[in-house]
Amino acid sequence: MNGPKFLRRRPKVWVPALLLMVLPAVMLVRVSDEGGSGVGPGTYVVLALVLIVVAFTLVQVARMFAGVDPEVPQLAQHLAADADQQRLLTRWMVRARRARNIGGICGVIVWVLGTSLQGDLLLCGVGGIALGAMFAELHVVRRQKGPRTATLDVRSVADYLTDGDRNRMLAVAGAGLVMAATAVAVDGSGVAVWSGLAALFVLGAAHLVQRRVASRPRPAIAASLRHADDLARRLAIGRGLAQPATYFGLALLARSAFALRPEVGDVAVLLGVAAWISALVLWWSNRRLGLDFLLATRVPALA
Repeated sequence: MNGPKFLRRRPKVWVPALLLMVLPAVMLVRVSDEGGSGVGPGTYVVLALVLIVVAFTLVQVARMFAGVDPEVPQLAQHLAADADQQRLLTRWMVRARRARNIGGICGVIVWVLGTSLQGDLLLCGVGGIALGAMFAELHVVRRQKGPRTATLDVRSVADYLTDGDRNRMLAVAGAGLVMAATAVAVDGSGVAVWSGLAALFVLGAAHLVQRRVASRPRPAIAASLRHADDLARRLAIGRGLAQPATYFGLALLARSAFALRPEVGDVAVLLGVAAWISALVLWWSNRRLGLDFLLATRVPALA
């Protein structure tokens, strides 16, 4: 893995949690001891803890932008037994997770600067993740000099996309079209119309990227690497593209439904809450590509 040595060290989970628990306690002690005014030792303790939290956060962000992900090699070992297969899967996972992390951070920045903390954090965050996931699969591999060989296998999205992911994508795309049409019919706000159309557009764009991933040329390689390549395409099309596009679309549907409340009433609110919660649940299950469960298994998927 690239990057400075201190960035490659995996931080302990209890470090930020401990700091967040200690910081309020110290602040309460300071207020009670100093009457809430003046500058005393407690002030410097609080300032030091705040600086530690900020520094820890900056290091974590730097790790994301540098593509440092200590869990990826472990996940690759649980996905494949062969070293070459693991290297292939590691390259894809590092690229995919890095792009998703950067996209999510950019989404949070948009929420902070663009909406002044008044917008929908989930919508901005998952939107950044979905866009980052799409850009990750649009990379162009540099061609090597000399003659090349490629297989003539015909591959399609249906070869890699599960029924569940496909049905969710179709359902959200259809709901986006219905929501936009409903907003136009009841003379709803422009937010409701454009949010519904945006959900439809996101699912359509994700499908186009899925087609590119499925049909991407593959050189003539050993059978073991073909299996690893197929697994990487399956993960990219499903966990990398279908699920982020789906929960981004659900968040957009929630925004559209909430905007229809004046015309439709509480039914729109219920639909919006259901879409918002569904987006949150799907994002949570898909965080970090949704592969953390592999760390508890022992048999590689391609063994």
